[in-house]
Amino acid sequence: MNISRFVGSTNREALRQVRLALGPDALIVSNKRINGGVEILATDSSSIQSANDRADAVQAAGSAPGQLLQAAPMQQRPAQAPSHMPPLQAGTDVMGAIGEMRGALENRIDELLWGNQLRRAPQTVSLFQTLLGFGFSTALLRAMLKRLPEQLSPKAAFQWARNELATHLPVLKSENDLWTPGLALALVGPTGVGKTTTIAKLAARCVKRAGPDGLVLLTTDTYRIGAHEQLKIYGQLMRVPVHVVQNATELRQVMQGIRPDQTILIDNVGISQRDRYIPEQAAMLAGSGRQVSRLLVLNASSHGDTLDEVARTYSNDGGSPLKGCIITKVDEASRLGAALDTAIRFQLPIHYVSNGQKVPENLAFLSAAELVDQTLVNNQLTRALYAPTEADFAALMSMAKPPEDDTKAIAAESRRKRLLPGLLSMAAETGARLSMDDLEGACAYIDAEVATSEAYDLWRSHTGAAADSTSLSAYIEHMLRVVQSEISDRGHHHILAMHEQVAVKSPAGSTGHLRASLLFTDKGESLTSSMQQINFADGWQSSCGASAQLAPVAGEALHHQIQWLSHHPAKLPLVHLFEGGTHALWRRISALSVQWLAQCTATTRIEFDSCATTVGALAKTLHHRPVEHPAYSAALLDIASVPAAGVVLWVGSETIEVVARQQSPLKLQLISVRVVSRADGSTIKTLHGLSNMLAADASSDLLGAWLVARSEAKQALRYVARAWQLLAQRDDAESVQKKALNAVQLGCAAWQYKQDPEAHLARRVGASLTGKPGLPSTTAVPALLKLFALKEMVAT
Repeated sequence: MNISRFVGSTNREALRQVRLALGPDALIVSNKRINGGVEILATDSSSIQSANDRADAVQAAGSAPGQLLQAAPMQQRPAQAPSHMPPLQAGTDVMGAIGEMRGALENRIDELLWGNQLRRAPQTVSLFQTLLGFGFSTALLRAMLKRLPEQLSPKAAFQWARNELATHLPVLKSENDLWTPGLALALVGPTGVGKTTTIAKLAARCVKRAGPDGLVLLTTDTYRIGAHEQLKIYGQLMRVPVHVVQNATELRQVMQGIRPDQTILIDNVGISQRDRYIPEQAAMLAGSGRQVSRLLVLNASSHGDTLDEVARTYSNDGGSPLKGCIITKVDEASRLGAALDTAIRFQLPIHYVSNGQKVPENLAFLSAAELVDQTLVNNQLTRALYAPTEADFAALMSMAKPPEDDTKAIAAESRRKRLLPGLLSMAAETGARLSMDDLEGACAYIDAEVATSEAYDLWRSHTGAAADSTSLSAYIEHMLRVVQSEISDRGHHHILAMHEQVAVKSPAGSTGHLRASLLFTDKGESLTSSMQQINFADGWQSSCGASAQLAPVAGEALHHQIQWLSHHPAKLPLVHLFEGGTHALWRRISALSVQWLAQCTATTRIEFDSCATTVGALAKTLHHRPVEHPAYSAALLDIASVPAAGVVLWVGSETIEVVARQQSPLKLQLISVRVVSRADGSTIKTLHGLSNMLAADASSDLLGAWLVARSEAKQALRYVARAWQLLAQRDDAESVQKKALNAVQLGCAAWQYKQDPEAHLARRVGASLTGKPGLPSTTAVPALLKLFALKEMVAT
């Protein structure tokens, strides 16, 4: 059965639409008032019989009741109660029975509408299956995905879902909102979820804020052997008093002896969600003589149904309303979706996340965006065994195909005709040859590539009217999680971290420098920026939080970038690419146990066969061989301003040493690269590099391709400087550093936009928007910004 939705300013107008679309025999399913008018759900009578036939077939096959909606006009067949409802008995509450029937009918209509949407929108099916794999419940996904905009690409639909989850996930706005003077906080939850350890972590935070005199610890856990002794040990370490209470009377007496300005943390005995003692515990806390805020402790490694049962039981235990939750054992959980799902559905603001047993370190205060990003990072080692696969969904969706409805196509065509004149007015004269499909295809490219989609999101945050409340550190962590997902999705063995620098001007007009770490795939495709360092006359700042009045020299700044990335918990498989360096710097970087490749000059001194020589001299003696399919072949459109198809890569290599007094020799692999024209055999470009990745770690062909990719990626820094000029300075917190992040990501996106062979349509539209045929390099950033504005218009 197909159910259609009609909206009119009045009931008469909505009914007129129903008659015109479905005829005079249409069946009205529901009629309700909405903002601005009346909404009617209706279906035509011809589809009733087919729906009934399918319901009978499913029921005959043993399906559960409630799968299909059986409905008919009053004059054709009498209304029947659902098969799972008992017949009305004498004395039964008629109004209650009607309410049950109405609820059952609404559930069936909801299921039918949801099924129709899954069949109608393929991206909904894919997104539904993906989010199920992350641990989210069908109830939450149904409610959310019913509002999924149509005509979104899979990547754009996933980003929409991420934003929806981050928007609706309740979190504590600030730690200061929790630690108010006189706070009495109790942790409740089942056994073994980590309440005592979490209490100790919270106590450490409180002591750091107010000192040991401002805190008192209480425990009601006298059942578990050694439980109160464990808390007493923590109390002794922090010089905080610990009280053990066994009943409501003792709790009330202890509470009365505590100063009103002191904070109280209460560790309660763990109680199963099915234990009858839960209401008694809630009553004891409510009768303590002091307002006690309760936080529910949720075990992230528990099954979603278990978490739902726990939250439902403790939310309805008769005590004071739960103030929120703390999620524990994140380090043991294969996925976090179930815990976040529970927090959203029960509206339990997440206060903290515990990711280990260490006290007090393993307790994090995270924003909604950070929590969602951590949840949506793919892990190849933990496949979802308890969620339907794509094959399962394909089989289920193929069971029933409703008649095709061309309403959506008509509406899309109407929208195209309405928007096209305004959109084409943005373009120059060449824009007259663009169609709506061209514009939408260009916008779809933004969503399809990591570099452009992340740049678009940052641009929206930077240019929005509201202040950007997301911290710089949260943005950086998000960028790294995006790369983790890319590794998981596409199976990259290496990620190239290219460390570059460009000159920029401050708002006051002084010249400074912007250093950045740009992350690329091992095929040379741009991804994100993981670190930025900005240096002006008034000081030096790094996105990792470091700062100094004077900027470090180039070698120290590079070492700082590589060291921070090597110590980051993300543990990406990075190969660091940079230019130049000294023997001492190469040793220091190698001591970090990282892999690196440095582009060097021909005059760089090395040793080969115990003889001193130079890179250029040894390279002339090497045997060079052509590389048939360089790693960058699918990512670079041009090399040294020559079409990539018109050049051949020749690579030679040798193992050499760099020596220093009183130090053992450092073995490196020398890479010599020649970019040769296919047309006349002339050498277009010569590159030399040194790497601590020897032949056993990486082939010379691969290192040679990476040298070429790094040489071409330097153009991205010119785009960064252009983006820095075009982006306005904001007055938000961390505005300069956020502008640096925006500029670097926009530069990465512009480089990808210019080099990607798949971006030909997007480049043609960008050239039309800027009035520059061929889209020269100087207009790449302005063209991309205009594409962003175009995408905004198309999306509204």
